[in-house]
Amino acid sequence: MSYPGNTRKTLTKKYHNMRNIKKILQTLFILALFLTGTGNVVYADISLTIRDGNTKIFEGAVPLQATGTIDLNDNTGTSHSIDAQSVLSLINDADILSADFSISDLEYYSSFGSLYLKCITGTIMGEKCDNWQYTVNNTYPGIGMDQKVLSDGENVYLYFGPQYKITLNSNSITISDTLTATAQEYDYQNDAWIMRTGVTVGLTQPNPENPWTPTEIQTAAVDANSEANFSSIPEGSYNVGIKEDFYFPTETLTVTAAPASDTGSSSSSSSSGSRKNKNTGSVLGIETKVKFDLEKAFESIILQQKENGSFGENLYTDWTAIALAGGNYQNQTIKLIKYFTESKFEDGHLTDYERHAMALMALGLNPYNTNNENYIKKITDSFDGKQFGDTNQDNDDIFALIILQNAGFTQSDKIIADDISFILNRQKENGSWDENIDMTGAGMQAIAFFNQNEWVANALVKAREFLKQNQKNDGGWGNVSSTAWAIGGIWALSEKPENWIKNDNTPLDYLAINQDTDGGIKNLPAGEEGESLQNKIWETAYAITALSGKTWNQIMQKFEKLEEESISPPIEKKMPTKITAKEATPKKQKINSENLPSQNTATVINAITENKEEILPIKKGWFRNLLEKIFNIF
Repeated sequence: MSYPGNTRKTLTKKYHNMRNIKKILQTLFILALFLTGTGNVVYADISLTIRDGNTKIFEGAVPLQATGTIDLNDNTGTSHSIDAQSVLSLINDADILSADFSISDLEYYSSFGSLYLKCITGTIMGEKCDNWQYTVNNTYPGIGMDQKVLSDGENVYLYFGPQYKITLNSNSITISDTLTATAQEYDYQNDAWIMRTGVTVGLTQPNPENPWTPTEIQTAAVDANSEANFSSIPEGSYNVGIKEDFYFPTETLTVTAAPASDTGSSSSSSSSGSRKNKNTGSVLGIETKVKFDLEKAFESIILQQKENGSFGENLYTDWTAIALAGGNYQNQTIKLIKYFTESKFEDGHLTDYERHAMALMALGLNPYNTNNENYIKKITDSFDGKQFGDTNQDNDDIFALIILQNAGFTQSDKIIADDISFILNRQKENGSWDENIDMTGAGMQAIAFFNQNEWVANALVKAREFLKQNQKNDGGWGNVSSTAWAIGGIWALSEKPENWIKNDNTPLDYLAINQDTDGGIKNLPAGEEGESLQNKIWETAYAITALSGKTWNQIMQKFEKLEEESISPPIEKKMPTKITAKEATPKKQKINSENLPSQNTATVINAITENKEEILPIKKGWFRNLLEKIFNIF
């Protein structure tokens, strides 16, 4: 850390003086515990360990102070009152007790009303800054150290470094190599890195429109060994991180072209004309099935994007937005987002608003306030106390449930509980909704999140049986639209469409034979005339979404429920306890107290106020106040 002028000499001298004083204070501190009387009751000890790697800076019991407040000075000399039983107060007390370390930089953030433990200086480790994490009883509290209040007998760990990391088998590979990424978690008690499961590894590239949300290129869940494998990675530079950690921190990866000898001699061949009447082929005499070319499907609809960013009418643009949300076509997505944020949505029916809200949420746009429109309010305003919109229809209720459960509403909200009840009551005896494949698939996606409810669980079983009974011998459900929505229902069951086999065909086979050579979908069954380009875009978007491996709920980003007039950002796009002082907070970014710069983050706050006077934090607890009165030395 740099200091202006000769301040470093002054601080160094003061630091050594403090160390000498601390030796006296170690004795006086214990004495003070008995001199304070009943007015300052000292609570049970707190076990505190401070470590930097394999170096334990402090390990021992620190008495928990009486209830009340203490005063701490930040690095500008300004005094702040904090809870005397907070974690920061405890570390302050340990600082007074120990000659081995000192809090050397304490910053105050007025926007959060919180102190941030930036740096600790130790006699062995020197000064370490911006990466201090803490736990209480082996749990990361998720709030600042000055906000977390302790109880008798708790165990506190403070350590320097990241909570999680990712390692790569190589930081430089070719397109023919396989990348293995390993997710790890820091065992701070034993200074060891252990396996981390249940997370997703992602290869990302910077998003110029939103630095907080990089563009995902490829993702893969880690296996039982905490590893995720990637192959056929395009040439380029990537950052590799964990999706659940909002891709922070990351490892860099460079992918280059393979040497000529590695390219092999195999070549692919394709038949001319439409593929939709042929689902098998032959390679070296071995019978193979045609597979859906997802990249070609993306390319086919991207070619139809208008100059203004849309894909024609709202109906087609919205469904294409949902499809693009799962792709890696950044430029086209940015154009579409620009179109949504600048164009007025004119359609006026409830189902139109619902579809558009889904499209916005899939792209991370706030449904509570995009282009000065609150689409969630338009939906909730249609609720009559029992159901949404038309009392004779249930499609508006199904889509309302899909949207609202991603907009901060829960089953504890009456509007959600009533909607679920209405939807379940509309299910037919045969398990369908409206005797319709499409709506049955949509209904399954709407209620699947609530499957711990027995009524919901039974409804899903019945709906599954309806789909099973109506699956055709070609693996599909009569047309691409119905098949795509049925696949969404299958994903909602946490099942895989490739396991739904009928006459040796799966739903994926059906989509493959209905893909044309240009990558798009023929929206009408083979042999029929009259398909339009717009409908082809629509059907292709459906197929892409179905093949994403996600339900609509999983594609859409989650937003906080609107409170009064505030606008809540997507939860996945919040700064997850990571704050960089030099970078501006994104517009409409709502930061809660849990996002204060502290604890379990690998945060980097590097900005130093120009020409500020660097002053070691002055700590004042009840014991310090006592010493002031006795010795008048501070």
